[in-house]
Amino acid sequence: MLARPATVDSRTIVGDVTRAEGRQARRESRHSLVTVLGSIPALEPCDEGTLLAIVGDSVNLFWPAGASVFERGSPPDGLFIVLAGAVRVVAPDGSEVARLRPGDYFGELSLLLGGNHTYDVAAAEDSELMVVPKERFDALLAGSPELATAIRRTARERAAADVDGPTTA
Repeated sequence: MLARPATVDSRTIVGDVTRAEGRQARRESRHSLVTVLGSIPALEPCDEGTLLAIVGDSVNLFWPAGASVFERGSPPDGLFIVLAGAVRVVAPDGSEVARLRPGDYFGELSLLLGGNHTYDVAAAEDSELMVVPKERFDALLAGSPELATAIRRTARERAAADVDGPTTA
């Protein structure tokens, strides 16, 4: 007995192509944030799946120029990554300790130490920040010894300099 060829109608082909195009579009739409995160030296140990999870678990928020991101003495609630714009890290005396730009992150020292923020941070210009919630930050460190080492190294350097400031990409 001869096998009958499978029948395929045009709806099946169009449906398969449409699904493939949709998957490709989803990959491309996530790719830009994964690329940004992958360019941050401390996040280099993370694979693409981990970076996608960070994107999925975080929120991107807009701060207009002059707006406060957090104030000295406030409890930490996440790691902040500058996606666009710039923020100022301001000491209690009002002096600018650091100006952070895209690819820089801040807030890790307070998260690691479990203490309140030691500086004010405000948007120096209209800025978009990715906020990685504390719980996700903790899980990332627990799941990636290389990432934990890189973040802790930065925190030690900042603590030694008494600066909860820049990590430049």
